[in-house]
Amino acid sequence: MFSLFKFVYFLWRSLWSILNPNLNPIRNAPVYAKWLVTILLGCLWSLAFGLYTAQFLYIGINMLAHIAVLSMVFVTWYTFRYFKNAYPDNELIVSGPKCSEMADSEAQAVIDRAD
Repeated sequence: MFSLFKFVYFLWRSLWSILNPNLNPIRNAPVYAKWLVTILLGCLWSLAFGLYTAQFLYIGINMLAHIAVLSMVFVTWYTFRYFKNAYPDNELIVSGPKCSEMADSEAQAVIDRAD
């Protein structure tokens, strides 16, 4: 039983190195190239499995579903990156005392520095 878990763990680690964008060979490509390659690979895998299982009617739907899901992954990543850059963390306010614990002049000075 333990050897079965070791085998599954080995498969998980091996497959994760292929799927992880920080480890696979397209890690240094620009984002648009990663998106295009990922979409093409998803469509080709859909085609391969569709032909293998002889489900010819669902190949197109499966490819469109891959395009939709992978596009939303990249849109979500870009949105999070944009908002992280547009609204960076303000360590001064987060790590400092609460405004209710400061004098009014100190609170106003912190607010002015944050703006």
